[in-house]
Amino acid sequence: MDNSSVILVADGLTPGRLDAAIRAGDVPALAALADEGVHAVLTTVFPSVTGVAYIPMLTGVHPAEAGVPGLRWYDRSRRLPAILGHSRSYVGTQIRAINDDLSPTVATAFEQAGGAALGMEAVVTRGLPAHRQLDRGFTHAARVIHAHVTGDVDRWLALEEELAETLVRRIRQEKPPFVFAAFTAGDKAAHRGGEHAPGVMQSLKLVDRVVHSIREDAKRDGRWSTMQLRVVSDHGHSAVHSHLDLAAELRAKGARVRSHPWTFPDRSQAAVMVSGNSMAHVYLGLDDRTRQPWSALQNRWRAETEWLWTHPAVDLLAAQTSPNIVAVWKHGQRGEISRTARGFSYRHGDGDPLGIDSFEDLCDDAVHERTLGTVYPDSVAQLAHLVLAPRSGDLVISATPGWDLRRQYEPIDHVSSHGALHAAHMLVPLVGNRRPQIRPRRTADVFTTASRALESGQF
Repeated sequence: MDNSSVILVADGLTPGRLDAAIRAGDVPALAALADEGVHAVLTTVFPSVTGVAYIPMLTGVHPAEAGVPGLRWYDRSRRLPAILGHSRSYVGTQIRAINDDLSPTVATAFEQAGGAALGMEAVVTRGLPAHRQLDRGFTHAARVIHAHVTGDVDRWLALEEELAETLVRRIRQEKPPFVFAAFTAGDKAAHRGGEHAPGVMQSLKLVDRVVHSIREDAKRDGRWSTMQLRVVSDHGHSAVHSHLDLAAELRAKGARVRSHPWTFPDRSQAAVMVSGNSMAHVYLGLDDRTRQPWSALQNRWRAETEWLWTHPAVDLLAAQTSPNIVAVWKHGQRGEISRTARGFSYRHGDGDPLGIDSFEDLCDDAVHERTLGTVYPDSVAQLAHLVLAPRSGDLVISATPGWDLRRQYEPIDHVSSHGALHAAHMLVPLVGNRRPQIRPRRTADVFTTASRALESGQF
């Protein structure tokens, strides 16, 4: 019997919310997975935002290193057309462009499955034929657009219920080797009503019913013993009480700023690209085709940016200072991250912004362990991957808990948000029916385990 791997994403689900639902008996199918297989807490990626955070689960690669530094970003290379303001946003009509933006050297699990997979709300669909994408089609797109524009969470939940029925039926009939399906209505509900909004539990219970149906179908067909079924989240959530309009504030300081949704060609000097909405890339000097080190920018942009170092909405600031070095600031404290041939180093400067002891040349797993229990889990590796990537901003901002960085143009007024580097957004739950051969640390390990199972037949 051929092996198969199913990954279900409960978008925006926090470890605490899942554990509470398991204890209350609300999600018996997920509780069964946790009891018999794996029940763990992983770190996601920075920026911790929907779609972008699916990339490690589907490729095993950090999004920024795969060519996607955020939900929105500015293209200094001018590869993106001028009519878009050389700017990208995966919210709206450009969502499918993420497949072209991914580096050609990065292979997706859909490509590995040879076109026989199924996908639902996967965002990244490279290698997945259109007829195997359950959320494709004009009628579905029109309903999604209406739900998004109106901010109608109930409509999102209804659409998700319909897709779930199709997903279960197609898995039963086609028995695909790989399935990736995201359930996003819980995230929408959390944005509007907070982590404990009724829609969050409604979406989670739907995931539970899907898990039960897939399991029972696989048992009847004799496929359960060769199926790997995992449920994971892509980011957490935390309450928002205040909104800083980062783009508007920079304009007030005298900068001409480009930001979504208005990114038409103009004479902008800077670009603000917000994800989540608790992180942002800030690009300075848009006429420069390559990014400059912060040392070459800080004096020229001091008047427009110096307030960022003291504003209560800004928790962490990071910038590239050389090809392999990232400076990190927090409320006047400065530290430095280095990417070395043997791993990562972290040194205190004028303080300790990340709240960890200095270290030298730790490998990827060791640096994860060193930072896991801190306020900023996996911070050193995440900042190195993101800030040193060519498409990232000159300044990368992680918002203070309770704040986000975008006030206007949201169809849902956010009372909860994500995207930042702090623990509430970075820690995500994982449950699955198999005990993994490797200890899962990051969401990229979900891809690694699935890929190994499909290639070797070993779970």
